[in-house]
Amino acid sequence: MEATTKSDAPSPEGDDVTARLRVEEYDRLAEQKGITTIVAAAKLHGLNRALLFGYRSGRKSPHLSTAMKMAADLDTTVEKIFELRPDGEDRG
Repeated sequence: MEATTKSDAPSPEGDDVTARLRVEEYDRLAEQKGITTIVAAAKLHGLNRALLFGYRSGRKSPHLSTAMKMAADLDTTVEKIFELRPDGEDRG
């Protein structure tokens, strides 16, 4: 049996789709809920603030369950607060 290399290993975030937070829409919806700081937003979603910063900057993509919780916490849909695109799709 051959070992799986790091590049062959399944991504914990999912191999098919990358989710990038739509920061302006997210902030608008959070503000409607009275959430005006990263610390408060992270607490609302049960995340640490470093992870939420990663989502906001686009360096990290959340697991589907996290994206769904974030959307539910803001009374919206995943599609409204995340831009979904196939991995490897041109971003420019």
